[in-house]
Amino acid sequence: MNKRQLGLTALGLTVAVATAGLIVAQLLPATDQSRVVAESTPSASALPTPDAGGTPMPSEPTPADDTASPAPEGPQADPIPDTDTEVGPRTSTEVLPPGQVNVTLPPSKPRSALVSLPLPPAANSLGEVVDGFPTDVLPGIPDSLVDNSSVATQGDRLQASLEAKTTLGTDDVLAFYRQHFAPLGLLESPTTSTKRASTLSFARDDDSVTLSVTAVAGGSSYVLFGVFTAQG
Repeated sequence: MNKRQLGLTALGLTVAVATAGLIVAQLLPATDQSRVVAESTPSASALPTPDAGGTPMPSEPTPADDTASPAPEGPQADPIPDTDTEVGPRTSTEVLPPGQVNVTLPPSKPRSALVSLPLPPAANSLGEVVDGFPTDVLPGIPDSLVDNSSVATQGDRLQASLEAKTTLGTDDVLAFYRQHFAPLGLLESPTTSTKRASTLSFARDDDSVTLSVTAVAGGSSYVLFGVFTAQG
């Protein structure tokens, strides 16, 4: 017999032994059946090994080695933060509008009145400046020829007018009175001008001045008219 025939014969004997064990187990009490079957059943290690050219026989699986190294762990995802728990102080880039700050400015120094009480009686004069005329507020241009002047009062109100001639041109007359009225707080209003005449208006509170300048031969003719509220 060759090796293949010997293997088949051994397999047949094993099957016969197992069958006989099953028959005997049927005849024995139930308590002894499991023991007889276990003893009569051949183990996997008793099965013949295949020859070099035969079909491989089934073998018992090798138990897993508990001491084997565990597989490397992959990257773990970051845990989901708990939105109900505040980790740290919250910050914000929002710029809040500044609060309103009440700034108290020091009281301004009251301006002195342009005209003071008592007021002069009403009067007018030809060729010269009338007595009581407010020359500090409405001065004539130096070296002017005065045509007429007048003052009139009503309560604490004073009206004053002056008409004169000067050798200065109209632009020089306008510049003279602009420089004079500005320090007094009399602010200039828009100018009305024509080819030969110009009119300027100045005002401060209840006080006002009107200046009219006209070009004439040899210079300019000008008229000043002022209305003021006198203070004591």
